[in-house]
Amino acid sequence: MKDQTYRVYEAIKLDPLASQQALADRLDMSRESVAGHIMQLTRQGYILGKGYLLSEQNTYIVIGGANVDIGGHSSSLLIQGDSNPGSISQSPGGVGRNIAENLARLGENVHLISPIGLNQRGDWLIEKTRLSGVNTHNVLRHDTLPTGTYLSISNENGELQAAIADMRIIDTLDEAKLDSKQALLKSAYRIIVDANLPENLINWLSKQPLSAEFVADAVSTAKAPRLGSILSRLALLKVNQDEARAILDVDETKPEKLAQALLEKGVREVLLSLGSQGVLYASAKQQIKQACHPSQPSSDTGAGDALLAGYLSACQQNKGVEEALSFALACAALTLESPHANNPNLTVQNVTQWIENL
Repeated sequence: MKDQTYRVYEAIKLDPLASQQALADRLDMSRESVAGHIMQLTRQGYILGKGYLLSEQNTYIVIGGANVDIGGHSSSLLIQGDSNPGSISQSPGGVGRNIAENLARLGENVHLISPIGLNQRGDWLIEKTRLSGVNTHNVLRHDTLPTGTYLSISNENGELQAAIADMRIIDTLDEAKLDSKQALLKSAYRIIVDANLPENLINWLSKQPLSAEFVADAVSTAKAPRLGSILSRLALLKVNQDEARAILDVDETKPEKLAQALLEKGVREVLLSLGSQGVLYASAKQQIKQACHPSQPSSDTGAGDALLAGYLSACQQNKGVEEALSFALACAALTLESPHANNPNLTVQNVTQWIENL
């Protein structure tokens, strides 16, 4: 940023509602010169909109699914095709939204862009997300389609047995709607996308002249191939082995070779989930396999979302790779121990203490 532009930026920070003439008088500049610097700041993403809304440092923009999760947990041996005694709960969910909540609880500045129905369930979802610390001002309301809903059935051990996802609303997120968020996108430090997004929208994002680093979650085997066009721009990809095979269209069984193939596609860092065996980290410099921390699982929904958020948070804390992986796996373990997709006690302090008590 040039010196004069920086002076204007600092003056706006002190008084965001000041007029251009007031700023010009304060800085001993012409109003036309101030207007030019403001235009430059807007183009570069330092100013996000009217009233001189300023971008914040290290802002994460998460673009992806936001659902209401309705979960049934059998209290005894699950019998297929029959009514089973157990408990039913409702909680906020959706891969993108879960990642955003986890990041916010870990102290990061996060904005969520996701379509949510204009109904009572949508109001509830937005409020719960806002209370977790996520900025929800850029959520898009849809007046005809229902809020995304994820219905799951888990056995007595908390293991997912079946699920139905009504995600029709995510297909309404298109290029025009995201283009209206250009100022926010330009202000981002990292943009996180999940493969619930329509493939054409992911392709559009991959072509935008944005300075932010892209991070992606592959979501599922069926949806993972949608990330093909953005692989070469990814600073980080979180994927499991089946999703990696789907992206690469191969039958490879060795996780190290899957990770290497993704790196060859242009991905800078890979977090390859190995399920109960832990995670494989891969970059051009190294591959590190780390085992899961011991835990008492209640539900396996959301653990992968916590893993990704935990790794990103650990990087912000300037942890080395091995320490960052340990922190990420601890976030996943704490989430496994929660009956919901997000553990409300997920904080840097709590995760660090949990690791120390192992």
